[in-house]
Amino acid sequence: MRICKSVFGIALAHPIYLGVYVVFLSLLGIFLTGGSTYVDTAGTTYVAEPANLAVVDRDGSALSQALGAYLAGMHNVADVADDEFALQDALATNTVDAVVIVPEGFGSDCLAAARAGEELPKVEVAYGGYTQASALAEQQAVQWVQLAGAAAALEPEADVSQIAELAAAATAERADTEVIEVSSSRGPSYPLRAYLSFSTYTIVCSVVVCVGLVLTKMSEQDVRRRMLVSPTRPWRLSAGVLVACLALVLCVWALTSAVGVISSGALANGVGAAQIALALGSMLTFSLVPLALAFMLSQLGFREEGLNALGNLGGMVSSFLGGAWVPIALLGDAVQTAALFSPAYWTNDAVTAALTSPSITEELLLRMGTDVGVTLLFAVAFTAVGLALGRARPRA
Repeated sequence: MRICKSVFGIALAHPIYLGVYVVFLSLLGIFLTGGSTYVDTAGTTYVAEPANLAVVDRDGSALSQALGAYLAGMHNVADVADDEFALQDALATNTVDAVVIVPEGFGSDCLAAARAGEELPKVEVAYGGYTQASALAEQQAVQWVQLAGAAAALEPEADVSQIAELAAAATAERADTEVIEVSSSRGPSYPLRAYLSFSTYTIVCSVVVCVGLVLTKMSEQDVRRRMLVSPTRPWRLSAGVLVACLALVLCVWALTSAVGVISSGALANGVGAAQIALALGSMLTFSLVPLALAFMLSQLGFREEGLNALGNLGGMVSSFLGGAWVPIALLGDAVQTAALFSPAYWTNDAVTAALTSPSITEELLLRMGTDVGVTLLFAVAFTAVGLALGRARPRA
């Protein structure tokens, strides 16, 4: 009991680490994954919002008028005088999002350039405050000019009016499309899965720093001498420190898990309690890996600054390879291979399997058992290295 009090006393003596690595990172996980809240979007449709344009036709040809008609069919065209001050005022007051200016001689120049294989004349576009709408209008105008140029090159005998009709017909062409509904991975369990995936970073940072600091303080020469002269046997002292560190890890895991379950609303969204329990159990197993890593680092003699640096770096790399920041499937083959050597990868696979399974089956338990077993191997490996280092370390 005294050892447990001492361990928690050392951890509570550094509240900044508990506040930043446990509380703040858990809240940060809510913020980063809060936009992933599950919403059933069945039946919703997308409608493009038209922009407000001012089209200034300084050419007056059939080709320029056809371009103006095309833009008017795509967007809302406002009547603005062809005056420098009026155009600038319309953009400054957001009356229009963009001004499209068709230069004089546009029609004849377009035909001549297209049939001579030269560069087509450009349409001037002045951007307003809504740059996305301005860029879209410019791209549409450029596309129309290119279609008109292609029609002029393919029909050498056609006049301006005929070219305008061909360009209008080309813009009216639409490819046949078909909507194929596929099952989405963003079901009601997705917010909790996203949070737990990010929590691999939280757990690694908090456990490595907090537990590593405790083990470092407990392994100082003065403390070790007092413990060795104690009437309690050394193995009992070591077992007491281990149990206290496990209790500290359990507290970190419980807090991060509770924050995730409550903030994601998984139970309210219909996710099964058994599936959530299996997912949280996988995260508890993962917590043993940074515990073993903290033990190994303390045996290497790392102090407070080193524990902070390696805890953050290890948490970032581990969570990245686990797919917390970018889906592993989108990364290269080399990164996907490296992810297999990260315990976070196997833990996230177990969490995903648990939360996406409609029921507990033998296949699910076998898959999760494999993932949890591989994760435990990482903890065993780090512990073995730490024990070897401790055995080789000179005794006081």
